[in-house]
Amino acid sequence: MGETAVQSEETLRIGDLVVVMTEPGIFRVIELMPPSILIESPVGVRRKVREWAVRRVDATPPVPR
Repeated sequence: MGETAVQSEETLRIGDLVVVMTEPGIFRVIELMPPSILIESPVGVRRKVREWAVRRVDATPPVPR
């Protein structure tokens, strides 16, 4: 039913799904530039953030009602 589970703190990889506290929604890691990463939303919004600012997830979050 679209539950989200935050995964353990492991090394991020290109293609991982992540959430960031500064913006709602799920992003995909598209480039690694330690200590930063480049993430992209499903609509193409890109953000460069620090690795520690994101949390990897293994599912799509539930849609708010």
